[in-house]
Amino acid sequence: MTNQSAEATVSFVSVRAEQRTYPPYDAFHGTPSPMLWRRVVIETAQGSAVFEQTDYGHPGRLNPWESRGIASLLLPKLAELRAAVAAAAALL
Repeated sequence: MTNQSAEATVSFVSVRAEQRTYPPYDAFHGTPSPMLWRRVVIETAQGSAVFEQTDYGHPGRLNPWESRGIASLLLPKLAELRAAVAAAAALL
């Protein structure tokens, strides 16, 4: 009998969402209204993806989510990433 050691395959998904409200004329945005900023980070065994969203330019109306870096191995799953971002943000 042979004793072969095989490495375990690891799969995981970690989602982190944060939201901040910056006061009027804050150095981060400089506008006369408060600004809402959101970030969702999704980490997997294949890499991570970061998305941000603000209401910059029109308080109270959120701009579309913008990617701030997506691992190349995750690009084929962009639709799934966007769905996960929307779901995580809904919990904020």
